[in-house]
Amino acid sequence: MSAPVEILSRLLWIRDAAALPDGVLAGQLGLEPKALTALVKAHPGRFPETLVFHLTAEERQKIPDAPVRAFTEAGAALLAGLVEKDKEAALFTLLPAFAEARHVLTAQAQVSMRVAAVEQKLEMVMKMLQGEEIEGASKDRSIGFVAEEDLPKGLKARQRTARKA
Repeated sequence: MSAPVEILSRLLWIRDAAALPDGVLAGQLGLEPKALTALVKAHPGRFPETLVFHLTAEERQKIPDAPVRAFTEAGAALLAGLVEKDKEAALFTLLPAFAEARHVLTAQAQVSMRVAAVEQKLEMVMKMLQGEEIEGASKDRSIGFVAEEDLPKGLKARQRTARKA
């Protein structure tokens, strides 16, 4: 099952978590946003701040439609049993799509990090090929034998014991 485009396009990455704005979640469940807010306020112990959180003023400025709350996947799942039975069916179809959309976002973030790492390595190789100095790389790379004083500590002792044996 592929994640519905409307959920994937509305999913936000806030505070290192994938979350749906309260208005989007209410719309998917066929509720008014005020009804969803009232439901959360009526059961404050059931919805911890890590799963259903209020957005700060800074976060609201960056997000279109300025939602008040954001629901993580687990926060949305906590609505089960609190909404009416016909709305509960919509919730159970929403949760797998939410999970798949979260996986898509996570995979995209991982690919982005890997591409950035490859770009850094490529840039370093290009600098080396062009003869530029690279931070952290030794400038003198002599070819040939290394004097005993320049050997890593403990290497001479291992070589001596190897010769004696």
